[in-house]
Amino acid sequence: MKIDLEILNKLNKITEDIGVIKTDVAVIKARLDGQQKAIDKIPDLAQKVGELKNWRQIAIIIITGTASTVFGWILKSGRM
Repeated sequence: MKIDLEILNKLNKITEDIGVIKTDVAVIKARLDGQQKAIDKIPDLAQKVGELKNWRQIAIIIITGTASTVFGWILKSGRM
């Protein structure tokens, strides 16, 4: 009888622990589902950053080319 009560108490404790674990898993799953939209946007953001780097390089090339052309024109005309 005493052994049966101990076994029942241990089973009840295990059942409670399983219930707590299921609740924790549900909370974690809800958080992951909430963050999934942000995770799905990462490739799009990476592509946009890459495009911005390309535009920045193009702008630097245009500005440098324009500045060197103006500077060369000033040097050729003899005015400084």
